[in-house]
Amino acid sequence: MNYPACEKKDFQTEYFGHKVEDPYRWLTDNHDPEVLAWVKAENACTDEWFEKEKLEAKIQALKKGKRRPLYSAISKWRDGFLAAKREDGYPVVVKLSQDMQAEEIIAERGTLPEYTPYSATACPKEQKYLALYGLKDEAARPSVLIIDCEKREIVETIKGTFNYAWSASDLVLYYSETVSDAKTQESYSRMCAYHADTGVTECVFEDREYSVLGDVHVASDEHTILFEYWSDYSHSRYFSYDEMTKEVRSINGDHAAEMRYIDTKAGEHYFIMKEDAPFGKLIAIAQGKSLQDARVLREEGEEVLDSGFMLEGSVYLMSLKAACARLICLQEEEQAVQEREVKLPEEIGTLTVCGSAGGKKYFQYQSFVMPPVLLEFDGKTMKTVLKSSDVSHPDVITEQLYAKSAKDGREIPYFVVRRKDLKPEECKAVWMYAYGGYNFSEVPAYEMPCTGLKVAEWAEDKGIYILASIRGGNEFGSQWHEEGMGLLKKNCYYDMIGIAEQMIEEGWARKGEVIVTGASNGGLMVSALVTMRPDLFGCVIGSVPHTDMLQFAEDDRGPMYITEYGNPRESEEMFKYLLSYSPYHNVKQIAYPWIYLQTGECDNNVPPYHGKKFAARLQELNQSDAPILLRVLKDGSHDRGAGEVFWRTTAEMQLFADEYIAYRENER
Repeated sequence: MNYPACEKKDFQTEYFGHKVEDPYRWLTDNHDPEVLAWVKAENACTDEWFEKEKLEAKIQALKKGKRRPLYSAISKWRDGFLAAKREDGYPVVVKLSQDMQAEEIIAERGTLPEYTPYSATACPKEQKYLALYGLKDEAARPSVLIIDCEKREIVETIKGTFNYAWSASDLVLYYSETVSDAKTQESYSRMCAYHADTGVTECVFEDREYSVLGDVHVASDEHTILFEYWSDYSHSRYFSYDEMTKEVRSINGDHAAEMRYIDTKAGEHYFIMKEDAPFGKLIAIAQGKSLQDARVLREEGEEVLDSGFMLEGSVYLMSLKAACARLICLQEEEQAVQEREVKLPEEIGTLTVCGSAGGKKYFQYQSFVMPPVLLEFDGKTMKTVLKSSDVSHPDVITEQLYAKSAKDGREIPYFVVRRKDLKPEECKAVWMYAYGGYNFSEVPAYEMPCTGLKVAEWAEDKGIYILASIRGGNEFGSQWHEEGMGLLKKNCYYDMIGIAEQMIEEGWARKGEVIVTGASNGGLMVSALVTMRPDLFGCVIGSVPHTDMLQFAEDDRGPMYITEYGNPRESEEMFKYLLSYSPYHNVKQIAYPWIYLQTGECDNNVPPYHGKKFAARLQELNQSDAPILLRVLKDGSHDRGAGEVFWRTTAEMQLFADEYIAYRENER
């Protein structure tokens, strides 16, 4: 292919006496006219590669198969509900009727200039005040707009906050403000309060210890607020704040622990604790007491405790058993704890909290073969409120298998979705997906994240889909996360290699023909894989990827990410380790497979230079005829765009894989 010319400029960065060449550093400035011209040429090159008729046909097919969007962020408002949904890639905030059958749009893209709303909540004490959470174009961090619905005006803009919550008993919105400095690598959070009745904002509590983020939790006792400071993406320090006395007390402020707050009941704070129990145990800490005084209500079991909530006086634990959702109810009765499991629609599936209102909890449930449904739970009955689709896939099966990681031999679980009668020689292609980072669990879903591929339909068409539960996530407890971070990050990639090699050994795929996809941290994963083992994969699709694991620490959110990856300036050992797998720095003058990279100019999470620099170096050095495509979305954020751009982007990803399969068949 004839790619747009990309000038190499002399630029070096020194780490511990080691000079690192960075000839495409100039692509960092996405406002530079030279960069804009190159991006325009790259997009034109990608446009030209796709046949217009095929792309349009794919877009129309995706639109035809569109499911009904379901709701999230559900909360009570007036005579109905506030909720959020995502349609055609656009987030939309709506008001729902009491039966959830009618909706009215409250805010969407275009309602406010250069602002994308994500969700909204109303002040419980005065419903005329709404907090609208969203992102201003090109802003590094989200913001909250306080709206007076009676006056129909924005009365306050709270910039740069990730987490907030209304007081249950006062006209106050509590929010966290994280201050970070990419140069000094400092990051700390403070808790603030906005008083809607007076318009006054005050700092309630500031803690100068390192934290990547802050969070706010409002207890159901209606006067206790918990301030949470994330030391990294698994360990936190908690402080309780009494709205009546204004007193702040440390729960474990002197020592960050892997614990997650559930709620406060009868003078006790309930937490899931993993500090000495990797799968998690349930503890309670009396108000005014510290972590050392905790009592254990449920010891560590076989499933990973992920989160919890309280409903009708009972504690509910959301857990993962072999990466599949479970819901457990605990009731304390006369010094004993009674336990029962709440039945969910399927054995292999995912349960996600979608909000609370009127003494009820709302969830979304889905699996590889079951389209998402919205569930309502009152503590007794779990009922389906809305379905996204009525389709079923009786000929598709899901298996959970294990493969040995390519480096240390660790047993790595993975899901295989295929036709029940599929034979190895009939398999169209093996398509792998994983995330592997930030203590985040990648669990069964009806659609593959980022590509929009309907997993069961792919399987019906004689494809095999693999969701790999690689290390770095929380699918199998805190140790699973720790084995895939920092100086152990490459474990994640060896896990994927081990699974791919097993599929090849069993005859489901040939070497060099596996398709692999990932986004964000998963985009880093696939970018690392293609530089580590270009011989293993035939088609690679990376969305909004990290690719420069030295420069990333200098990004706006760099101080928030170094707890996961490590800081290249922390030590020579860490620098060399990051350099050893940094995709951008490990591109060589060899043959690479088909690669499609996508990024967004407005990405406030992973700056677009990551995808641009990686694509430029691959296009420069690749020795095969395989296409190396870069798609840069002008208005895209940490996503696949919205509206027609969303449809085109997901269609391109799927069509790219289709074209690879067709090419491979012709070459055989």
